[in-house]
Amino acid sequence: MISEADQVVIDEMIARERTMKERQKIIEAMTHKRRVFKRRLVIACATVLTVFLVLLYDWFMQYEGWPMMGIVKINILVAIVMFLVSLAIFQKLIKYRPLKNIVHRYRRQLDKRYTDALSASNRWLQFYYHQREISQIIPQILYYLEANPTLETIDDAIAYIDSQTTSPELYQNNLSAFRKYVKQFNTILLSTADEQGQPSSRQISFVTLNDVPNIWYFGTDPEAPKVSELDLGRAAIYTLPTIEGLRITSNRLKVYRTQYRFNDVTAAYQKQVPGYAESLSKEEKEKEIIYAIELKSARIDSQLQNKELIFSK
Repeated sequence: MISEADQVVIDEMIARERTMKERQKIIEAMTHKRRVFKRRLVIACATVLTVFLVLLYDWFMQYEGWPMMGIVKINILVAIVMFLVSLAIFQKLIKYRPLKNIVHRYRRQLDKRYTDALSASNRWLQFYYHQREISQIIPQILYYLEANPTLETIDDAIAYIDSQTTSPELYQNNLSAFRKYVKQFNTILLSTADEQGQPSSRQISFVTLNDVPNIWYFGTDPEAPKVSELDLGRAAIYTLPTIEGLRITSNRLKVYRTQYRFNDVTAAYQKQVPGYAESLSKEEKEKEIIYAIELKSARIDSQLQNKELIFSK
């Protein structure tokens, strides 16, 4: 039997799920509009270039003695070929200026248009129950409370969900999804605390190895003050937002020293953080301690998405 107190929380969960569905519809509409705009921009640019090239081709082409139908057919064929080539060219150029700026300007207009609708649902993005953020498992809680009569409280449902082993498929799916986000970052704000609980933050550069996206490596001077804090293992990370507002945060992680030396991660730094390895002297590289941050879960937040990816219990 569900208690009155639990029923109040369940009603809030149901209200949140309805709001999130409406939010998702808005996000899908924005995503569709962006795709359509990019497609139309590419087609428009390709059309203009095709017209120009066909006119240029027609200007230099000598048609003396050609039948009219032959001229028409050859011009149509040339136009089709040039249009397809132009499409391929502009599909590549859309990632660069000035087309990239046009797309970003349209995105900002869309964001401004839908800001009020999205802001109204922001209060539901995170849902706390007994000081635990449970937004990602609310659908499971509601399902199990309805489908499993042996679960009589919200605490029972959460305990049951926590007891379930993460499937290998879900683990791999989360890693694959996280991989594309991590590639957009190479620096983080790392927050730690000393033995007295005094917090501190600093910006560090990190790399990943062997295409494992949830383990981040960074080097530090063994005499740096943060070494003693890192060895305590109290840490949280936060990435500075991208232009699109994407950021990664986590306080469920493990920080530990590795057996790597800087030479072992130099190639990764040269590829992922250009210029960092060159900024260190030979003596500094030899002294560097390489730490690892192993994320057990990470929260992905932006205006268009808010979710948590879990990698281990």
